[in-house]
Amino acid sequence: MIGAFVMLFVGCMLLGGAYSFIRTKKPWWSIAALLVLGLVCAGLAFWTIRNS
Repeated sequence: MIGAFVMLFVGCMLLGGAYSFIRTKKPWWSIAALLVLGLVCAGLAFWTIRNS
């Protein structure tokens, strides 16, 4: 359960990093990579928390 909350924190940090990359006009592929990783981490964490 604690691992799911850590995963949620990491996912939200990655989504925040993607938002920061959008604001600073980084390459699109780095923005897409952070968005995908952040959504996967946050989604997996929500799924794990919900099924516990």
